[in-house]
Amino acid sequence: MISPLPVTVHVRAALQEAKVGFALWKSNKYIDEALAGKTDLDMLVNRKDEAAFERILCNLKAIRVLSQPWARYPDVLDWLVFDGATGDFLHLHVHFDMLTGLKRVKHLRLPWADTVLENLRIEERNGWPIPIAEMELLILLVRIWAKMPPWRRLFAPKIPARVKDELLWLESEAQIMRLAALAKTLGLHADIHLPLGGDAAVIALARNLYGQVKQHYRMNWSAALVWAAVLNFRLALTRIWLRLIGPARYRKTLTGGGAMIAFIGSDGSGKSTVSQSFERWLRRKIDVHLLYMGSGDGRAGWINAARRQLSKLVGKELKRAGRTKEKSPAISVSFAEKVYRLFDLLLLRRKLRLLRLGRRLADGGSVILLDRYPQSQFEAVSDGPRLQNGRSFVWAAERERRLYSEAARLGPDLVIKLKIAPETALSRKPDHNPDVIRRKCTITDALQFPGSQVCEIDAGRSLEEVLAATKQAVWTHLAKAEPS
Repeated sequence: MISPLPVTVHVRAALQEAKVGFALWKSNKYIDEALAGKTDLDMLVNRKDEAAFERILCNLKAIRVLSQPWARYPDVLDWLVFDGATGDFLHLHVHFDMLTGLKRVKHLRLPWADTVLENLRIEERNGWPIPIAEMELLILLVRIWAKMPPWRRLFAPKIPARVKDELLWLESEAQIMRLAALAKTLGLHADIHLPLGGDAAVIALARNLYGQVKQHYRMNWSAALVWAAVLNFRLALTRIWLRLIGPARYRKTLTGGGAMIAFIGSDGSGKSTVSQSFERWLRRKIDVHLLYMGSGDGRAGWINAARRQLSKLVGKELKRAGRTKEKSPAISVSFAEKVYRLFDLLLLRRKLRLLRLGRRLADGGSVILLDRYPQSQFEAVSDGPRLQNGRSFVWAAERERRLYSEAARLGPDLVIKLKIAPETALSRKPDHNPDVIRRKCTITDALQFPGSQVCEIDAGRSLEEVLAATKQAVWTHLAKAEPS
């Protein structure tokens, strides 16, 4: 048995205490998976209790998210509830009306919401209200044909294995007399027997029942097919754009606005590891994009490739000049060195293009994770300016200053400072220069981000502990952005 997320107990108790009318209205054969956060938790909520339901979710620091057009339906909302004990989240797929039907469209509106909420039982293991077996069985039978795509309807009607298991479970729980009485109450006319029989008999019954509720289409069948095709095409284009061009809104966005979140720290603090792990965690449900703001790992494309080639020609001279410059800032810089430094300007311009895109996406509800962030407080180190004090041409230095000023205006909204002792960082990066590590640790402590929320995380702990603390900090920040 899969253990439910502890937060599910708090959600259920709060709703029951407030006397909100609600139930998990479908797929309860797999309720354990939903309560464990593995799948959506499909909730039907009494429309008159919508305001009370929203207040309770906000009190639980839940975040409301908005699906993209190819997964968005009227009278259906999505909420994410963070579970601090596990670092996972619960996805509530909240229905104020019972929609089902063709994928991407859900063209059928079942007029049974009140009847469902009047015919409930308590799921014995977890205490959640669910429809009586007879109610859920009738809903499932209609859904089988309503959800079946047109090509399968015409050529190869089939019941998925998971749905078969659900049917068998509901058959074992249902009673024929109550089933017949409930069908009559719902205005359904069919000769229903238990067990239902093989696939052909079930499909025939499902088609019959579906035909009796067709008057409740919210969109006629032809229009639904056309609109589904349009949405599928739009989804395909978005996937191609993501794969070949760059970030675009793909998953659910935050209704209260997204955020740009920067991870900064010394070498050995785990910036990349933490940001990548965090991106994998969020992308299950939220539109999230990880942008790299450094220049040392090849992710800057042709600019960095050209930079490395030129470095072979002037790199040694640059390093020697850099060491001397620390003692004598007035040292002259050769023309070749100044040209070489222009690649730093190109890299900075690339970062700003990404930051502008990231800000637009964040303002639209996406979460943008930034591995490092440009800062202008310390030169020639820790993503600071590299063209100042005569290191490059005057015009290039001025352009660099303007770009750093723009970076400061764009964000970030939240800074995660991964603080670590130099000795711990050196144990993780034994090949690094100890003096450089110590300096970067000092710089991380000293960096300021006016206008940004800053959260300091002890990065000397295990990755699991660092991720847990970071998740809590980020969720708190995102929940505060929710409209009251």
